[in-house]
Amino acid sequence: MEQEGRSGAQSVERVLGVLEAIAASPAGLEIGDIADVVGVSTSTAYRLVGVLHRQGYVRRQAPGHRYLLGSTVGLLGIALQQQVLATPAVQRLLNAARDELRAPVYLTAFQGGEVVVSHISDSPEHPRIGQLHVGFAEANHATAFGKLMLASMDPGDLDDALESTERRALTRHSITSTSGLRGELARVRREQLAIEVEEYMPLLACIAAPVRSARGSTVGAVSVSVSADEFRSRADELERVVRRTAWHVSSQRDGSHPS
Repeated sequence: MEQEGRSGAQSVERVLGVLEAIAASPAGLEIGDIADVVGVSTSTAYRLVGVLHRQGYVRRQAPGHRYLLGSTVGLLGIALQQQVLATPAVQRLLNAARDELRAPVYLTAFQGGEVVVSHISDSPEHPRIGQLHVGFAEANHATAFGKLMLASMDPGDLDDALESTERRALTRHSITSTSGLRGELARVRREQLAIEVEEYMPLLACIAAPVRSARGSTVGAVSVSVSADEFRSRADELERVVRRTAWHVSSQRDGSHPS
């Protein structure tokens, strides 16, 4: 029994070693590379990768024979963001903002150039945007929190993102040109606030303020959505509460604010 336990633990360590090796290589790894990094034979590497592939932790690049991280890893990342960012204390802050503004409030995290919706504080009286759910968000060029994420990028990373991402016109107000989006992102950096009015959906508006790490970098956002007409009449109030809530959420993250 003891020998079986050691053997099982070694297998688990090797599987995790494969996952870590693939995660450390942005371009992915071939089986031979995996075997070398983990220190196992090629046949063992095939067996370990097969376990991860069946469970969705890795995927095979086509064409080619390289292995990359799979969608299941992304789900774990989402769960981690929920556990780390949307603590009970943070959820209370979001609920308080929802009740004060009488509108749904969203907490998003920025992860490797992606936006992850970590928590949504809504209610039957104040329902969320129908297309938004906890998980990865899309259309960063047309959402307030997406603009905030893009504006927080280093210049080189932003250039890569703008060159590699297709920007569809979701409405007639969506900003799709590179020059137009760069101008909008410059405004977001200057004001430390992102706004979109009927860019993501007709008749809808959203405003987002940055959540910061203890070192001051932008790691996420607090945002609220309302109708476009309501936004125009309540912009100052919405901005005040969103900025305040984002500041309190940031304080929770660096431990300087009591739970």
